[in-house]
Amino acid sequence: MKKRFSIIMAVAMLLLVVAPVQASPNADTSVFAVERNVSVTMRLEKFPANETYYVYMGFNGTYAMNGQLVSKLTTNDGGTFLAKFRIPEYLAGEDIIAIRFQSLSGKSVWWNYFYNDTTQFNPDIWGKDTSDVTYNNLGNGFPTFTVTSVNAGSTITVKTANFPSDVRWAVYMKDGAMDNTSWYEITGFTSDGGVQTLTLSIPSDLQYKEKIAIKFYCMDYVLGTYDFVTYNLVENRDYP
Repeated sequence: MKKRFSIIMAVAMLLLVVAPVQASPNADTSVFAVERNVSVTMRLEKFPANETYYVYMGFNGTYAMNGQLVSKLTTNDGGTFLAKFRIPEYLAGEDIIAIRFQSLSGKSVWWNYFYNDTTQFNPDIWGKDTSDVTYNNLGNGFPTFTVTSVNAGSTITVKTANFPSDVRWAVYMKDGAMDNTSWYEITGFTSDGGVQTLTLSIPSDLQYKEKIAIKFYCMDYVLGTYDFVTYNLVENRDYP
C-alpha cells in the first residue's frame, strides 16, 4: 500500500512539473454597462497582480483578432475592478462587438463580447455605478500596428501607426497558444516617424499554427522605457 501511494505521489509531482502554467485560472471579465457606439465598461475579476494587458476590439466572432488596439492597462495589485473603453469608430453600428484582453507576455488571454446597445446593469448587484470610472485610453502617440493582409502559412502584412522616427525595432513571432513562449526573430527595421507597411515572413515552424502572435520590441529608449513592446494576435488564414 505504501509503495502504491509513493507511485501515485510521484506521478502527481510529474504532472505538476510538466503542466503548462496559466495565471489566475479563475479570472474573468463581464460587461457592466454599454453606451451605444461610445463605450463599454467591463468588470475584470481576479486578474493577476502587476500584469500589463493589451485590450482589443473587433467584429463579432473574431475574438478581436486583427482588431483594433483600444487600451493598455496594468493590474497593479490585481483583484476586481471596473475599466471603461472607447468603442472604435469602425465598429460603430455593429450589434455585437468582440473584446480581448491579452497579457504582454502572451501567456494569458480572456475573450468576451458585448451588445452595442445602451444598457445599465443594476448597481445594487455590482456595488457601484460607473460615474467615477474614467476612460482607459492608450493616449496620443502610442505605437501600434494593424494587420492589413494574411497569406496563410506564408506572410503577414502589417501597417504601423504612431511609431517615432529614428527608433530601431525587432520583430518576433510565436505560436499564438498561451502556453508557448518560444519567439522567433523575423526581422528588424528603423521607424521613420510615418506610416510604414511591412510584409513579414512566417517561420516554417509556425506555418500551420492556427494563431500567430506578433511582437514589436523597441531596441532604443522610447516612451520612458527601454523595454517597450507592442503586440497583436493574428489568425493564420487568408485575409482579407
